[in-house]
Parts: sequence; structure tokens; C-alpha cells
Amino acid sequence: MNEAILLAIFLAASSVTHAQSVTIEDTVEQQLTPAEVIQKVKGFYLGGAIGSTVFDSLDYDTPYAEEDGNTLKFIIGYQFNRVFALEGQYTTYADINETVSDYFWSPTAASLSANLGYTFRNGLRPFGVIGVSSIELGQPYLTNLEDDSVGFRYGFGLEYAPEGLYGLSARVGYEIDIFGVDLTDPTYNYTEVRSYTLSSFYVSASYKF
Repeated sequence: MNEAILLAIFLAASSVTHAQSVTIEDTVEQQLTPAEVIQKVKGFYLGGAIGSTVFDSLDYDTPYAEEDGNTLKFIIGYQFNRVFALEGQYTTYADINETVSDYFWSPTAASLSANLGYTFRNGLRPFGVIGVSSIELGQPYLTNLEDDSVGFRYGFGLEYAPEGLYGLSARVGYEIDIFGVDLTDPTYNYTEVRSYTLSSFYVSASYKF
């Protein structure tokens, strides 16, 4: 009789334990379903950034070039999954004043880039960007330099999107535009390409819808 009671108690306890285990496993599986993962990661996002500006020439030293101001970025993009996002930016760089060559720029860039990285479950996302940009030098007066150019953009950074602040994220990054500008000398009737870079370390905040 006692053995039957003990067996019944054991079976009942085993049933309760199994039911709890199934419930926990079901809950975990529900939390990790592909639909839930996509819902947390994918979507449109908008953001803004502020950073430094560094100007350089690939053809000659620029010891007398001065950067006056900050880089400002306006960001719009769509993240498709944990790895890939397509991102557009409008960037206004600091004013560039080269005292020896006597030129003054207020450059801007519109870019379209692939943002490639990986979004971890803790919200961290290391990434790199690669794309093309349309550069406007913003010269206040006519010079022998063309005012616009097509450039190559690349960069890298780290993004953090805490789960407790759903949709909000912060980013630190570095990006550079490499471009060439035609320099025409009407006196000697020749044209050459001058190559430059505009780069920026920046911090940004964005919201994903």
C-alpha cells in the first residue's frame, strides 16, 4: 500500500515537472521565433549625427588647410535583417579654407551606402559601410575647379540599441569620402584631376519605426 502511494506521488510529481519544462521550452521557442527576431531588427530608421571634419589632398600636403565647424549628418535607412541595411545620408562638412591656394569650400555630400554588420541579441551591432556619394564643394565664387564630383564612401562603427528603449539607438563611427575634381587651366588649355578626402568621426542617434 505504501509503495503504491509513493509511486502515485512520484508519477504526479513527474507530470508536474514535465509540464513546467514544456511550458518553459515553449516560452523560449516563442521568444526566438524568426517572426519575433525580424520584428525586433528590420524597419525604417531616421537619425542625425554630429562630428569632426578632416580635409586632405591625395596629391600634395595641405598644411595650410583649416577646417572651421563640425560635420552634420541626416540619416535615413531601411534594415532588412541582422546583417544588411541600405542607408542614405546628407552630410554637411565644416568650411574648408586653404590660405595658400586661396580657395574656400562649404562642402556637402549626398550618399547611398550598404551598411553591413551583425546585430547581436544584446543590442550591439559592429558594422561597415560602402557606397557612392555626390559631392558639392560649395565654392562661393567661380574658380578653375569643378564644383561637383562623384566620390567613393566607406567607413565603420559600432551601434547600440538597448532592448529597454525599443526603436532608439546610438552610434559612433568613422566615414570618409574620396573624390576627384577637374582642375582646368584655360591659359594653357589643359585639365587635370585633383584628388581629395573629407572624413569625419561622429556620434549619432536614430529611431527605428
